[in-house]
Formats: sequence, C-alpha cells, structure tokens
Amino acid sequence: VKLLKPANDDMEYRYLLLPNGLRVLLISDPTADKAGAAMDVCVGSLSDPRAFPGLAHFTEHMLFYSSAKYPVEDEYTKFISDHGGATNAYTSAEHTNYHFDINWESLGEALDRFSQFFIEPLISQDGIEREVRAVDSEHGKNLNSDPWRKQQVNKSTANPDHPWSRFSTGTRHTLYDGPLAAGSDPRAAVVDFHSAHYSADRCCLAVLGRQPLQELQDMVAPLFSQVPNKRLSRPQFSDSVFLADQRGVLLRLVPVKEGQSLEMVWQVPPSERQYREQPLGYLSHLLGHEGEGSVFALLKARGWASALWAGESGGGMSFASFFTVHIELTEDGQRHVQQVAEVVFSYIGLMRSPGGISARIWEEVRGLAQLHFDTRDKGRAFSYTTSLAAGLHTYPPQDLLPALYGVPLAFDPAAIASALELLSPQDLRLFWISKQHLQHNEDAATATPHYGAQYSVSPLPPAWLEAWGQALERPQDQPELHLPAPNPFIPTDLSLAADEAAAAPVVALAVPGRLRLWHKPDTRFGQPKAVLYLDIQSPEAYSSPRAAVLTRLFVKLVLDYLNEVAYPAQQAGLDYNLLNTQSGVQLLLSGYNHKLPHLMTEVLGRLGDFKVLPDRFEFVREGLVREYANQMHNQPYSWAMYRAELLTTSRRWPLELYGAVAGQVGAQELEEHVRRLTSRCFVEGLAAGNMRAAEAVRPGANRSHLYPLYPHQPLPRPILPAAAVGSLTPPVCNGWLFAEEGPSGRDENSAAVVLYQRGPDDLRRNALGQLLAQLSKRDAFAELRTRQQLGYIVSLHGGAEHGVGYLELLVQVSEGGGGDSAAASEPGTPAASTTTSSALSEFATAVEELAKAKLEKPKKLGDLANRWWSEIQHGTYVFDRQEAEVAALRSLSAIELLAFARELMGPATCRKLSVQVWGRLEAGN
Repeated sequence: VKLLKPANDDMEYRYLLLPNGLRVLLISDPTADKAGAAMDVCVGSLSDPRAFPGLAHFTEHMLFYSSAKYPVEDEYTKFISDHGGATNAYTSAEHTNYHFDINWESLGEALDRFSQFFIEPLISQDGIEREVRAVDSEHGKNLNSDPWRKQQVNKSTANPDHPWSRFSTGTRHTLYDGPLAAGSDPRAAVVDFHSAHYSADRCCLAVLGRQPLQELQDMVAPLFSQVPNKRLSRPQFSDSVFLADQRGVLLRLVPVKEGQSLEMVWQVPPSERQYREQPLGYLSHLLGHEGEGSVFALLKARGWASALWAGESGGGMSFASFFTVHIELTEDGQRHVQQVAEVVFSYIGLMRSPGGISARIWEEVRGLAQLHFDTRDKGRAFSYTTSLAAGLHTYPPQDLLPALYGVPLAFDPAAIASALELLSPQDLRLFWISKQHLQHNEDAATATPHYGAQYSVSPLPPAWLEAWGQALERPQDQPELHLPAPNPFIPTDLSLAADEAAAAPVVALAVPGRLRLWHKPDTRFGQPKAVLYLDIQSPEAYSSPRAAVLTRLFVKLVLDYLNEVAYPAQQAGLDYNLLNTQSGVQLLLSGYNHKLPHLMTEVLGRLGDFKVLPDRFEFVREGLVREYANQMHNQPYSWAMYRAELLTTSRRWPLELYGAVAGQVGAQELEEHVRRLTSRCFVEGLAAGNMRAAEAVRPGANRSHLYPLYPHQPLPRPILPAAAVGSLTPPVCNGWLFAEEGPSGRDENSAAVVLYQRGPDDLRRNALGQLLAQLSKRDAFAELRTRQQLGYIVSLHGGAEHGVGYLELLVQVSEGGGGDSAAASEPGTPAASTTTSSALSEFATAVEELAKAKLEKPKKLGDLANRWWSEIQHGTYVFDRQEAEVAALRSLSAIELLAFARELMGPATCRKLSVQVWGRLEAGN
C-alpha cells in the first residue's frame, strides 16, 4: 500500500497486517531523535456494562501497572521516563488509545514493555484499590468544568436506551463501592473487560523510529504477533442518539463561570463516512467565517456576539456526530437569542440558495488544505503516532494522511446540499448557557447526576421556529450576509531564499534608545515560512494595576478591530497574536513569508493609528471584566502555580485587583494611556526563517508602519525581565509557606506547589537542576500518584521564570483521595533527596539520556525561533544553549549532584516556597 504523503514529507511508511489480524503502520524518520508508538483499541466507554459506568476508562488506567513479563509495578512508566520519554492514554466513546515517546535508541525495549499491555497484563487487587482513587480524582477535577457539565446535560437529555447517554468517566462509587455493595468484584470486572474486548483484530498500531523500515518491522512483528486474536467484530451502535421529542428543544444551562453563550447543535452523520468529499468542512468554513459578510461579522456589528466557531464536534464516533455553531453572547445578545439564531439560519438559507454551494469557494478550501498538508511542520512522534493509530480504524491506509489532515479530494455539491438539509430548526438542540437562568427557572431546574449542573429543557417556542423557517426561505432579508470574497492572503511564491551566512541571530538594524531588530535566516526545514517578533517595551505598561488593565484593554481592542481583516490571513496559514506583558506589548507573526508583510502592515497600522471606538469599547470591556472574574475559577493547581509566581516576582499585581478596575476605566482614559505608552518605548524584534535581511528590517526602516518605533522620548536601555524576579531568602526553618482558600470557594480539590529556587541563569547549575529533576520525577510520580494516591495531577519538573531557575513539585489533591494540601507539600524534600541518593548508581545513564533529550533537534521553525527569542528577551544571548548546557552536564559528577541537591533542599540553605490552596472542605476544617 502506497500512502499519499505531503510534498515535504521525507519519512518512509509501511503498512502491515500481522498474522493475528493486528494492523500496523511503520514510519521511518532518519532524522528522528525521539521515537514513538501508539496502540488504538477499538473499544471505549460505549461498551461499559450498565453496572460499571467508567469501566473502559478504569481498564485503561490499570494496564499501566504491571504485566506477567514485567511484574514490577510501574516498570513501563519508569523505563520510558528514564530514557527521555513520556506516556499517556485516553478513553473515548469507541476507542482507547495508549501512546509514548522515548529516545530513539531505546524503542525496542520500550515496545517490549508496551506490548504486554495487550498480551498479559497483571491486574492486582491492591492496584485496583489504589487506582480507583486516581479515577475518582480525575473526575473530581472536572466537576466545575463547564464543558464537562454541558456534556453531561447533553447525555442526560438523550435517548436513555442508547449507551451514549450514560456517564462514562467513572468514580469510586460507580467502579468500586457501588459494585461491592451489589456483590460484584471490581477486579474481576476489569479482567473480564480486557478479556472480552482487547483483541488483535480490534487493534491498530503506529510506530515511528529512526531505524529503517525493515528493522522496525523485525522489532514490531515478533512482539505484537503475540497479541491474542479473539475474532471480534467492531462494536456496533444505533444512530438513535436523540428521540423525536429530544430534538427541536431549548436547553437552559447554568454555568460555573461568568459569561453567556448559545450553542446550536444538530446530529449529523460522521464526516469519516465522506472523508473524500468532506461536506461538513464546507459548512464549517462558511458558518465559522469571521470576515466581511459572515454571520459573526453581522452579530458583532449588532453588538450581540463576541466570538463564534462552527464545526463538527462528535468525538470521532462511527455512528453519529454533531455539528455545532457556538456563539459567545454579549449582555445585549442575551436579549436577542431568537434573532441571533435567526442570523445563522439566514446564512444557512444563503448557502441553500443558488450559488451558495460555490465551486470557487470549495476549490479555495481544498487548495488551502492541500497547501497546509504539503508544507506541514513535522510533529512529535508522541502525537503523530496517536493520530495515525486511531485513523487506521477509519480510513484506508492509502488515504490515511490526507483524511487526518482534512484535505478534501472530491467536490460533491449534492453531498453539501444534503448536509445543509440536516441543519433545520425542527432538529435543532439549542443550548442557552447563562447565569440569568438561576433567577428565571429555579422551579423548573434539574440537576445532572455526577456533576450537579442545573438545567431545564423545553420545546423550542413556535414563534421562534416560524421566524427561523422564514429566515431559511428569505436570506435576502439580511442583506449584510454574503459569501466571502477571494482570500487575498493565499501565498503564490513558495520559493526558498538562499541562506545568508549567520550561525546565530545578528542585529540587522539598530537605532540607539529606540529600536533593535535581530535577523536569522533559516530554511533547514524546507518551508517557505517565517516568524516575526516585536516587543514594544514601555515603563507605562505595567506601572500600576490600573495601567496593567488599560494595557490589556488596549490589546483586546486592537485584536477586535483586526478580526475581519486578519481572519482570512489565518485561514491562509498566517498567524498573529498581540500580548500584553509586564514590560509592554508583544506582537507575534508567523506563517508563509510571501504574504507575511501584508499582514504585518495591517497589524502595525492598527497599532500605530489606534483610536477608541465607543461602541466596541463597551463590548470589549464587558468581556475583560468576565475574563478577570473567570480566572477565579481556575483549577486549584493552576491557581497555586500562579500564586508561587506572584510571590517570587518583585513587581506583580494580584489578579484580584483587576476586575474592579476594569469596570471603572473609560474610553478617554484609555486613549490617554495609549499616548503615554507609546511616547517612551524601546522596540526589540527578531525576524527568522525564509526572510532576507532587507525584508527583516522593513518594520523599522519604514516609519509609516508603526509610529511607536520612533517615540518622542527614547528609552536608555531595554527592560529586561530577569530583574523582575525576587530571590527567596533562606529562612531559619524549612522554607516559606503561603496558604489560602481557593478563590472560587466552590472547588472541593486542594493543591500544593513546592518550589525550590536554584538561582539566576548559570549553565552548570541549570544542568544540575535538570539532572536532579530527571532522576527524581519518576519516583516522585510513583510514590505520590501511584502508591499514596494523593491525587490525579502530580508533577515534578524543573523550569525558569524570568531567567531564575527552580525545581517544582505540584500535586492536586482530591477531596475523596484521603490527603490534603499540607500532606502534599511535605514529600518534596525527602522524596527528591532520597531519590538522588539511591539513583547515584544510575548517574551516567541519566546524564546521557538527558543529554539526548536536550539535543533533540527542533521539528519546526517556531520551536527554533522561540529559543532564540527567549535568549534575546532575557538578555542572555546564549544562542547555543542546548549544546553549552550538555557540555556542562557531561562534566558533572555524582558527588557534585548530591551536594547540589543538599544545598537546594537543605533546611538551612533552601530557598523554598510552599503554596497551599485549600478546597472547600479542607478550608472548612
């Protein structure tokens, strides 16, 4: 079988059918530093027995423990971690996917351990009792997640006889306590599920390595041919997900977070059945468009919507899918829900009318998809094999790659017309998500099982259905709506520039006190792409909490103004972002270099000619107030990490101050702030990739592009972020402690972060810190997550904040897990130091595996440019950092590492901060 490949794909592929019926795709990449593999088993939560909701997911967890060939617990995970890799898995409705990556030389041994998941896993009773707590903790972290809560409402209002309607994640009650009380054995249920559903003919494997194809085949075939073939057919499910009275309904749902939205959802056949024609892709392109004449442009102009997306959202099911139009509503939009949906139906009517199914637009969509496919960046082995293994169940091997990347192969107007007919008012399930339902529907509200989300369901009002039917028939009543014009950002020059000699970024243009632009040409990836960073630094940007809010508001308004012109650019493979930072405003541009200057001119023009539009100001400010309010609902572990950063940064304003300020600032105040912001600034930039020096200096050479490049008052020197980090003073006792209740007051989970500062950037100490993390993380995870079961989220990792390095232990503790944030805070010191002592015998191996991981070649221009930009931003300019740190790493001794660990974590010398965020129940105690 010959696979259709992207034009720039230099990898080799081979499709195999093993004697036991297991399908395999081998990928040989002679440049790969990391190998990877994924096994996708065609069974998921829809196959859960009624008595064991979540059993497929629980089985996924249990396979990581041990096997008959490797009976030591966590042997697989430890081996992968020790050899520079990572592991994960997921369970969906019809699939369970296991995947890993690893330093390429260790692929064979990793596959041997991995294959045992499917040959002879050991399911211990002790492991069952511990891992059910991890599943329960995983569910617990989702209890206040609005997407999870909405999904359960969707399921609770579906056909009760269809397995899709059931709860699928699992909890301690559904998997352990409940079954035990009913006389069922949870361990036996896992063993029976694996035996009944895991079979070679339900498995698809993808393996990527540096080895030649034949060597990969010789490695894979003997191992995975041992997977038993039980001759099982693929599970089949009815498409009767919703009954007749469950369509044409309005579902009012109360969210956890601030804000309101409308979701228009229709059940449709899954696109995998028509992957060559992709009719739903055509619908997504037009209904989700944000340019002139689009649904979103009209809703935004009327002040009813702040964001919109449209597309398929079925989760890869074989029997049914869902097409969704999601609209973020403004407060005024909430008062016009029927009219908002009417605009959508008017556009559907426009597409149904003569000329609405346009060969020109389809060819543009196809051409762009083909362009992105042919010039795609090489991805991680971890994620690439995951997608390939899942796709092998669905698509013929020869069409696998274009199908996965959404490249339509045939224009079929009839298929598009049929898809449009499905989007009718009568079949619509309309989700209206808003906290205002608390006041209006308290008596009618129902709470979902497992999540407690409040909702109500009722038939759509007849008047709404009548108005929408008329909109379908008379789209001309909304004359502002029309099909998009040809995209002006589609590149036609894909040639590569000859690299100009430069081993590292060099300064291509400098204006003292005002501007410094760096340039690094690079075409090693064979891509006609470039990146441009511009950092506009101003002391006014973050001088006070009010200034920080005003700078954020400025950024959001510019992005709002740019939306209609920049959306086609994003469709054409160009990307941009504008960020507010603690030192100013940062602009990031990337994509095909041919049209990148066009987008740059548009963005810089809006920045340089900024004016406050009163109507847009109010809507954007309303969204900013919600943004700040919703950050109080972040996961406890995320909040703990934020608090640790706040407490170790010299000048950092707390988020809690922003909400009230955002509600007070006015349009005139913003204009005055922007004038101050741009009156005294320094611009640092980097242009990299397929861009010559003359093109790279264009933003600074032409004053009309951006007047802040030439402000009234120059800055004597750039603002370097490294100065922003404060050093923790070694205390008399064992570290500093900060503890507080979670900001939302409703999350039952607690979290702890333990941070050890190792000091400013230093190659040798960086290498010591990274090696300590490498040697400690596997045992920290095994102890805290697997054995103690403190929580589902456990991590030990190194990092740097504003140029200051640290070692950080993170644990999120579930309410039912038996631990608390204080207990989670304490294992950090003894666990890491003991691990270091016991691991000295593994020192040489750990050094080499870490060196391999650090020297892994970047896979795309963006990764490489980010490294250079980080050096420029922090004023360090060590552009060969990976090589320099590896040289330092290989010169270390085990004794030096142990001394470093004792200094880093010793009670008298440590610069340690513990942050505890208490969940609702722990705070109450």
